[in-house]
Amino acid sequence: MSKLWVVGDSTLSAFDDKFYYPRYGYGTALGYYLDQEIEVRNLALPGRSSKSFLEEKVYKELLDGMAEGDFLLIAFGHNDEKAEKSRFTSPLGDYKTEESFAKSLYDNYILKAKEAKACPILATPIVRRSAEGIYEGENVHITSDNGQYPGGDYAKAIRDLGQALGIYLVDMTEITKEFYIKLGAEETKNLHAWPSNKEMSVDDTHTNIWGARVNAYFFLSQVEKLGIKGLSEHVCNLEKDAPYPSKETYLKINEDYKPVEFKPVLEDSKIFPSWGQFKATAFGDLSHEPNSEDFVFEPISDNSFRIAVKNNVGKISNVTDGLAMYYRKVPANAEFELSTKIKINDFYINKQVSFGLMVRDDIYLDKVISECIGDFVAAGPLELTDVDSPKRCFARKNGRLINGGKCSHGFKPGDELELKIIATKDGYACKLGDQDMVSGGFDFKLTQIDPTSVYVGAFVSRNADVTFTDLELKMI
Repeated sequence: MSKLWVVGDSTLSAFDDKFYYPRYGYGTALGYYLDQEIEVRNLALPGRSSKSFLEEKVYKELLDGMAEGDFLLIAFGHNDEKAEKSRFTSPLGDYKTEESFAKSLYDNYILKAKEAKACPILATPIVRRSAEGIYEGENVHITSDNGQYPGGDYAKAIRDLGQALGIYLVDMTEITKEFYIKLGAEETKNLHAWPSNKEMSVDDTHTNIWGARVNAYFFLSQVEKLGIKGLSEHVCNLEKDAPYPSKETYLKINEDYKPVEFKPVLEDSKIFPSWGQFKATAFGDLSHEPNSEDFVFEPISDNSFRIAVKNNVGKISNVTDGLAMYYRKVPANAEFELSTKIKINDFYINKQVSFGLMVRDDIYLDKVISECIGDFVAAGPLELTDVDSPKRCFARKNGRLINGGKCSHGFKPGDELELKIIATKDGYACKLGDQDMVSGGFDFKLTQIDPTSVYVGAFVSRNADVTFTDLELKMI
């Protein structure tokens, strides 16, 4: 029996979700379209690039396990684009160019497969779903320059590599692009994961079980046409035995899904200390239960405290949030000014890292919640991977993440700045350091979940360490 080894990122990997429509990568569905002579070994992992995957135990498993007659599906790209030292590879250059995406694929996967006398197969990354139905730029993995990180076309880099080396290639970028345009933006929602039972929570990157089935079907349809000896003949008869997977058959709601229950009365945390009138909590998409190792709440004096989040816990993403917060409850109709000074002690350059002030519609006490929760407005930077011009303040409105434009400069450890959120009858205005006040797009009320109160305070998400001084809530 031959093995089809699969390496790649979250668009191919397995998950253990409690989502309404859970995440499934298409590596999990390949076995449905192959006969019993091929064993699928799916090693793909969420968040990995062709570079960072080398640090995982499964990479050694791959090198030790590949044998003559096996096949290796190589499908990276989504995270090689990330402007982070640990994951980024350059889309520029060929397989002989140092630090290039092509060279990473060639040295670490193609050569290793050939040394084991296995057959490598390249796949370009699937598209990111566009809510507008427009497939260009980052949706099709064409990036722009970002500080020291050059931009370029990652799918093209894979195509060029395959052509230069005569490697089998399946262009999943082009296949999924054409398919998504044909379906239309509204219907493509049903191919993707939904953290909650609200359509607005749709995850534009990760597919659900139907999307995984469809992409596996597309991939192996192309494999069948490529005539790969030892593999193509083991693809099921896709017309007779394994026809195109229909939505009606495969799109199923997770029976274990339970909507988040909001309780407006919150006790003090049993894990973290309060600071004056502000209570501590860590909640949302955290990956595991809050603990004092990953989350640090440190009261320093009557007018200062420190919040730190470690070990890649939490996030501010397009569809879910996980953060540590010192908060107070305020009447929803109150007009107020929330202000503080911060010192950035440290942070890891990651798209989902943030810190600053926040006003929320809801709050939860030390609770892991994997679905999309309530709306908020935040005075703080986001997408710090854009090192010279991160996002200037941001908000979640009707479940969708929006931002207040770009900063005129980046931030670094040691920086000190003042932050402010002003609540008016019309909504909110935010100020981040020396940047202009942002109010456009933030003119909405946070009353969908708790119509009587909002929750205000200081927050940190993912890998950041910040000292807050003179946090003041002043009613207007």
